[in-house]
Amino acid sequence: MRTDLTQVFLGNHILAIYHDNESKFDEAFKFLKQGLDNDEIIMIVTDGLTKNEISKRMEKEWNIKIEKLTSRGVINMNTVDECYYQNGFPKPFSIKAFWGVMAEIARTRGMRGFRVFADTHSFFEKGHAAELVNYESILESKFSIPFTAICAYDSKDLQSLTPEQRSALLTHHNPVWN
Repeated sequence: MRTDLTQVFLGNHILAIYHDNESKFDEAFKFLKQGLDNDEIIMIVTDGLTKNEISKRMEKEWNIKIEKLTSRGVINMNTVDECYYQNGFPKPFSIKAFWGVMAEIARTRGMRGFRVFADTHSFFEKGHAAELVNYESILESKFSIPFTAICAYDSKDLQSLTPEQRSALLTHHNPVWN
């Protein structure tokens, strides 16, 4: 792991760059477990693992019963389509509002916040990299709500962006993990 997860705080909007799926998902599970331990609602958004693979890994590594926590909405697993494309093409302001609603749900339940690990690779596979950058550009580099996010980028996907697009991503994230 490239960074000390004890240095992750509510409000961080992290851009994390990965060179392989193994390190990406190892860090995802550590980041999300930290959120669960911190009394936060957690969500993973990826097409890189099935929900069954995610559930089994959480149960094994975290020694938990996943069904109880998913049924209560404490642990959430979504594909990219379910999270971003559920009403057709992604609508950046609707997605941003959804993050706020989830943070508010956590707050009303007496929890500390909401934490998400979002794997961006599918946007690149779908040819929607420019739309992803536009969405990221409406988000703050530090959230003012109790919301913490890792936006996970494959290094090869970042290399496919223009210098202007990469600059926009760097502007709208803090910190950046290489």
